[in-house]
Amino acid sequence: MDTAGQSETGLWDRLEAFQSISADIAGAGDLSRVADHAMQLALELTGTSVAFIGLVDDSGKRHQVFTRSADPSRSISGDDIERLFAAATDNSSPSGAARMPLPGLSSYVGLALIAGGKFIGIMGVAGGGVYTVVQRRALAILANQVAAAMEILRLQQRRQELVEALVNMRADLDRSEKQRVLNEERAKAALKIERARELAVKALFAVSTHARTGADFASFYRGLTESVAELVGAGKVLFWQLNSNRTLTPIAGAFGIDDVFLARLYPAPAEPFGGDLTSQVVYEDLVFRASTTDSKDGSPGRAVLDVLGVSSAISVPWRAGEHRLGVVAAYESRKREGFSMEDAWVLQMAGLAAGLVWQLKLAESDLTTTIDRLQKVDAARQLLLKNMTTAVDKARRRFADELHDDALQKLTAAEIHLQRVDDTDPAVGDARRLLDQAELALRKLLFEVRPPALEVPGGFEETIRDRVTMMHTMTGIDAETELSLPDDHPYEIKSIVFRQVSEALTNVEKHAAASRVMVIVKARDGGIHGEISDDGRGFVVGDRDHLPGHLGLLALRERALLAGGWCEVTSEPGNGTRVEFWVPSPP
Repeated sequence: MDTAGQSETGLWDRLEAFQSISADIAGAGDLSRVADHAMQLALELTGTSVAFIGLVDDSGKRHQVFTRSADPSRSISGDDIERLFAAATDNSSPSGAARMPLPGLSSYVGLALIAGGKFIGIMGVAGGGVYTVVQRRALAILANQVAAAMEILRLQQRRQELVEALVNMRADLDRSEKQRVLNEERAKAALKIERARELAVKALFAVSTHARTGADFASFYRGLTESVAELVGAGKVLFWQLNSNRTLTPIAGAFGIDDVFLARLYPAPAEPFGGDLTSQVVYEDLVFRASTTDSKDGSPGRAVLDVLGVSSAISVPWRAGEHRLGVVAAYESRKREGFSMEDAWVLQMAGLAAGLVWQLKLAESDLTTTIDRLQKVDAARQLLLKNMTTAVDKARRRFADELHDDALQKLTAAEIHLQRVDDTDPAVGDARRLLDQAELALRKLLFEVRPPALEVPGGFEETIRDRVTMMHTMTGIDAETELSLPDDHPYEIKSIVFRQVSEALTNVEKHAAASRVMVIVKARDGGIHGEISDDGRGFVVGDRDHLPGHLGLLALRERALLAGGWCEVTSEPGNGTRVEFWVPSPP
C-alpha cells in the first residue's frame, strides 16, 4: 500500500505537470509545438523511451509524423517511424499493448486522435513497462486534448486560408470590377470612335459630293455648311476665314446664319503663338467647346457665348495641310448634352477636306483665268504667225519672181552666148562651169525661197523629198526619208515645217561633213514631228551660240517657238547631230 501510495503520489505530480503542459498545448501557435509539448508530457506520464504522433490528411493518407525520445542519444530512423506508425494504426485502441515492432523496445500503446468524430491521426508511446490504468487514462485524456488542440489549429489555419482566399477573391472581384468598368469604358470609347469615324466619313463624302457639283463658291459653301450642320446637329455652321492681316472674318452665306447674326460678329485677331482663344484655335489646333449649362459667369467660354448670343458653340481649326485657312464653327446644338468631341472630329475632317477643295477651286479659278489669257495669247500668236507668214510669203514671192525673171534669165542668155565661142579655149570652159554653178545655186535659193509644189495639193511631202534630193545632188550625202504627212494643213504650217527641214539640211551641208542623213517627218501628238539626224563630226551644244555660222540653230528654235512648238538639238563631238522639232496643228 505504501508503494502504491507513493506511485499514486508521483502520478498526481505528473497530472499537475500534465495540467500545466496542457495549458501550454492549448496556447501553442502551430502543430509542431503542440506535438512537441504533447510528446514530452506522454514521456513523463508513462516513463517510456519513445513517443510519436502521426497525422493523416483528409484522404486518410499519412501526412505528417512527429517523434521524441527520452534519451537524446537514441535516435529513431525514418524506417522505424514508418513501422511504429503502421503498428499503431493496426492497434489504435487504448485497451491494451501490442507486440513491439522495433527490437530493443518493450510494448507500446497507440491511441487514435479523434476530433469532432473525425480520425485525424495516431498518438503512441513505446519502450515502457506495464502501463497502469491511470497511465492509460491519462494518455487517453492527453490524446483527446492533443486532438482538440490540433483540430483547433487546423481550423484556425483553414480559417486563415479561407480569410486569405476571401481577401484574394475580394481583390480579384475588385480587379474584375475595375476591368469590367474599364472594358465598358473602352467599349463606349470604341463606339464613340466608330460613330465619329462614320460621321467623319459622311463629312468627307459631303465635301466630295459638293465639290463634284462644279457649282460656284457660294453654292459649294452653302451646301457644305448645311451638310455639316446635319452631321453635328447644329442650328448654325460658319466658316471664319483668316485674312492676310491676320484677322478672322465670317464668310457670308453659311447655313443658319442671317444678317442679324452676322451683324453681331466682328473681325477677330489671330496671331501665331498668341495666348487668346482665337489664336490657339487657329494656330495651336485647340478645340473650343462651351455651353451655358457648364460655363460659369465670367469664364472665357461664357464670354464668347454672350458675344455670339448663342447657348452652345464649338470651333476647330480650318486647315489645308499645314496651311492655316481659319476656323470652322458650329452653334446652337440640337442635342441636350451639347456638342461632343465626336462633333469636333467631324468638324476637323470637314474642315480639312473643305480646305483642300477650297484651294482646289481657287486653283481651278486661277487656272481658268490663266487658260483664258493663254488662249488669247495663242490667238494673238496665231494671228501674228499668219500675218508674218503672209508678209514673208509676199516678200519671198516678189524676190522669187525677180530672181527668176532677172538673174536666171541673164544667166541663160550668158550661157547661150558662150556656146558660140570656141570650146577649145580653157577660159571659156571655166566660165561655163562657173555659170552652171551659179545657176544651180540660184535655182536652189529659188527653191528654198518659194518651193513651187508647196501650195499644190499633195505637194507637201514632194517638196521635202525634192529638198533631200537636192542635198544629195550637190553634196553626195546619202539620205533616207520617212514621211507621213496629211496635206490638209494650212500653208503657214507647211512652210514652217519645210523651213525647219531645209535649215537642218543646210547645217548638215555646211558644217557636218556627214556621209549619211536620216529625215523623218510625221504627224504626231496633234501636230507635226520632225527629226533630222546625221553621222557627221558633231559639236558641243553648249558652245553653239559661240560657233561661227550657227545662227541657223537659233532660227530653228525661234521658228518652232513662234509656231507654238519646240525644237531641241542634240550633238556630241564625233557622234553626229540630231535636230528634233514639233509644231502644233491649228485647231
